[in-house]
Amino acid sequence: MPKRVDQNHKDIVTALRAWPGVTVFSLASLGKGVPDICVGYKGCTVLCEIKGPKGKLNEAQVAWHRAWTGTPVVVIRTERDVAWLIETLETHYQTAAQHLCAALEKEKDGD
Repeated sequence: MPKRVDQNHKDIVTALRAWPGVTVFSLASLGKGVPDICVGYKGCTVLCEIKGPKGKLNEAQVAWHRAWTGTPVVVIRTERDVAWLIETLETHYQTAAQHLCAALEKEKDGD
């Protein structure tokens, strides 16, 4: 029996996929507290739980999130949350790229 998904699940996935470079893989059928989707963007992977505007995590989700030792699970409720997530990942990507460029330049200068 498939796990029930929140009403906004399809809209959130569609909004994520509308961003260039974003990939989304649904995990919703796994149940047992596992987050709904896996989002990829520029080398980053984020697990996301999709909830309605007033939706709350159930006990299995709370337990799974607490036990997870990767990056924290992001709860997404709206398309505004989608924009925040991708903009945050983009900032992370740009910062990492700047650090890499600086390290390579320093290494080059040391030759």
